[in-house]
Amino acid sequence: YEALLHLLGTIIGRTDLVVDAKLNQLQQMKRKHNINRPSVYLPEALAFHTDTPASHLIGWYCVEQDEVDGATLLLDTTDIKDYFTPAELSVLSGVNVQYMIRNPNTNEEDVVYQPLISQKNSTYQVFYVPWNLSNHHNGAQTKLLEKFSEYVVHKQRTELIKIRLAPKECLFIDNHRMLHCRGKLPENTKRHLIRYYISTCLIS
Repeated sequence: YEALLHLLGTIIGRTDLVVDAKLNQLQQMKRKHNINRPSVYLPEALAFHTDTPASHLIGWYCVEQDEVDGATLLLDTTDIKDYFTPAELSVLSGVNVQYMIRNPNTNEEDVVYQPLISQKNSTYQVFYVPWNLSNHHNGAQTKLLEKFSEYVVHKQRTELIKIRLAPKECLFIDNHRMLHCRGKLPENTKRHLIRYYISTCLIS
């Protein structure tokens, strides 16, 4: 499987997605900013979001699936330019979303920022992490963030994509286009996915 990934691009991150209290504790010890943000090691549901903008593709490989569900839920934002006007998208491009990177010199978390919306040629790329939104917004940005939240809810109600991987199956998504999440898992779930972050020139 990883040999296939190298054909797609450069693997820049790999994480075993399992519910594990010890792994969560280790993760919390390393966190410096927004320490109460969600964790993939906890069974609680995760809201729709994208991952680090450095990753063009996200790949999941299923080692073992939850006995009841464990599906990956997706929303396609390709139609965002049909829901918002160019002027509104321009305002949203001024909304900063923070994300954390590990400083190679200090091994501590540093905060960097990425616009919620970025235009690339005739398309729009999305970087949406609701728990990492900046708190500094003007009136127009606040109003449009509410509209963006309504957009996500509307897509969830009308165009939700649900994919429940079986063992040895894999799933790839465009991280700059697709929002993803998962529902709440049992505390004793055996669900084990391996998540790969891939940097590639195969998609714009």
